[in-house]
Amino acid sequence: MAEWRKVAKAFAVGDGHISEKEVNVLRDSLFADGKISKSELDFLHELKKEAKTHVKALDQLIEDCEKAL
Repeated sequence: MAEWRKVAKAFAVGDGHISEKEVNVLRDSLFADGKISKSELDFLHELKKEAKTHVKALDQLIEDCEKAL
């Protein structure tokens, strides 16, 4: 696994909950280059699976990334 993935997972799922603020940071980072890769989408699914709880905004981000793929 690439190092950025470990850091991002620790940031987003470190406390077991993915917050609105964390989703906003993920959204800004993922859409920064104007495109979404399958790897990035897979990463979001991993985050969702590993989190104990998450805000609805994560589901919306995943949906937006699926549409952009």
